[in-house]
Amino acid sequence: MRSLAHLFLAACFAAVLSVEASADTHDAPADLILILDASNSMWGQIDGENKIVIARRSVGDLIDMLPDTNRVGLVAYGHRREGDCEDIQILQDVGPLRKGELKTTINGVMPKGKTPITASLETAFGLIGGEQPTSVILISDGLETCSKDPCEAVRTAREGGLPFVLHVIGFDVAGEDTTQLECAAQAGGGMFLGVEDANQLSDALVTAYEKPEIPDGRLVVTAMSNGALQDASVQVHLAGAGSWVAGGRTYVSEETNPRRIPLEDGSYRATVTPVGIGGNAGFAFDFEIVDGNAVERSFDFSSGEVAVLVTRNGSLSDATVRVLSNADGKQVAAGRTYLAATSNPRVLTVPAGTYAIEVKSVELEGDTLHRFDDVVVTGNERIDVQHEYASGTLNVWVRRGGTMIDAVVQVYDAGGRSVVGRRAYANGRNNPVSFELSPGSYRIRVDEVRGERRDYETQVVAAESTDLSVDLSADL
Repeated sequence: MRSLAHLFLAACFAAVLSVEASADTHDAPADLILILDASNSMWGQIDGENKIVIARRSVGDLIDMLPDTNRVGLVAYGHRREGDCEDIQILQDVGPLRKGELKTTINGVMPKGKTPITASLETAFGLIGGEQPTSVILISDGLETCSKDPCEAVRTAREGGLPFVLHVIGFDVAGEDTTQLECAAQAGGGMFLGVEDANQLSDALVTAYEKPEIPDGRLVVTAMSNGALQDASVQVHLAGAGSWVAGGRTYVSEETNPRRIPLEDGSYRATVTPVGIGGNAGFAFDFEIVDGNAVERSFDFSSGEVAVLVTRNGSLSDATVRVLSNADGKQVAAGRTYLAATSNPRVLTVPAGTYAIEVKSVELEGDTLHRFDDVVVTGNERIDVQHEYASGTLNVWVRRGGTMIDAVVQVYDAGGRSVVGRRAYANGRNNPVSFELSPGSYRIRVDEVRGERRDYETQVVAAESTDLSVDLSADL
């Protein structure tokens, strides 16, 4: 009996140790690998401070908050040699956290070279060992510059069974197509976090660290237009409270469209807005994530094109073009034709709908606005609109006894409305003064500076030049 009792107590003690060991393993923080962009572009500035300085400080702040039990690795790229796609260095293998030493290492990184993101990720993946979950955080201010595909590298590593989650922080990349970065994060089961300043970078690092495991729930958004993938912005807020939760872009790549946004269980409101299609406010909808389910939505932003050709006297003419919604009169799209065949006709992409189109000449004087009403645009269709302006040139010389003089020349239309005014100086460069006018009758008023005033009548003929010579020494 004593032996059985001893065996029973030993078994209980072993069970307790096993449970405690299991709990310790479960509670232990995931290994962390930081990949730091040290390419030459990190010398760029935000609010007067170099990006590399901001990154060093933000990463240092993250290191200060890490538990001493964390195991951390550090990889940097582009900090030793210019133009070298192999310039990748393991600055610290995954191991015990020595905060002071690690921060000193980071502060010694000096940007210099290229952006070999893919090879850096592959280097970091090589540091992952065993079954210990690893959180990989990539900080980059640009895209891959070494002709490789980071998304494919991440996908291959995950399919090979490596236990990691990849978060990508895009630092000052708002003006770039970040498809490859967002695709890499999505393939790595993590988040893409676009940040534009020091505070946002610090917040993103904390967010990425605190989410070593991504929730199972997903909002899956597909955006289409005219039968093809359409770039769209997806933003998710908490229902009711309105605070932002997550967001991203679909772009026009199958790697990111549909866009899969990880979400915890809860109630949300999302907006999906097309990128590059003016006047389309997009869609807003409420949804719930329950028990880690996936909510899938598809949106069609099919659009058409309005091509506006503007000519004057038979040649291409410079004009502004505005497309206005028939529903509320708001501007949907706008542009300018200029004088080149590459921009005239001016082609504007708009959602399917009914519009008014306003054309206003840049070359002619006076009220030259022309309006096309009730122009119907359907998806995947081009509507051609053409307007021809007619004009003639009026040249006004102002002299006194054959000598050019300083005067103000004012042009009025047949109804007495002022069209344009200009000054004729006492030199051959600005005298005569020339006006490009619509054909018709005009009254010309000449006011000599500190002198007399005269009025004249004249006609402007299309595609012709009319000369008016004013001699203030002659009798009227």
